[in-house]
Amino acid sequence: MLLFQGLVSRTTRDVDVLGNWNPEEVEIILMNEFPDCVKRCIKKLADNHPELAGFNEKWVNLGPKGLTAEGLPKGYEGRLAKEQFGEKLTLHLLHRNDLMQLKLYAAVDERGPRQQVHINDLVALHPTRDELERGIDWITTLKDFDELKKADLRLLL
Repeated sequence: MLLFQGLVSRTTRDVDVLGNWNPEEVEIILMNEFPDCVKRCIKKLADNHPELAGFNEKWVNLGPKGLTAEGLPKGYEGRLAKEQFGEKLTLHLLHRNDLMQLKLYAAVDERGPRQQVHINDLVALHPTRDELERGIDWITTLKDFDELKKADLRLLL
């Protein structure tokens, strides 16, 4: 959603979904897969848009769902931006600061060609020192933050 929100200018190849929004509990609920009706809509959109050829239903995915289970940056709920599309689709978009923290995590979590994409996105977000420090504070609370990721974080910073 970085491109959709005008935070980066590069073309993205997918839409990452963290989970389902629960307005009563004011939280994102972890999903292991999309409901069948959502899967059909994603596929139908892909089938009807040539620019999505080859992506099938993978252009919208639950890739970062593990972060929902681990715990998102504190207070993200109050910073969400609600976007309504017609009568049936409502998206709750993460704030730039929360996206920056997730990009910081992705930049130290993923090795290989995608790692540079995350680093470039992070640079494009122009984080302040305070924002980076909040990101570091959040990342270091995650269960999977190990010594190798600490070393990667030091190199990245």
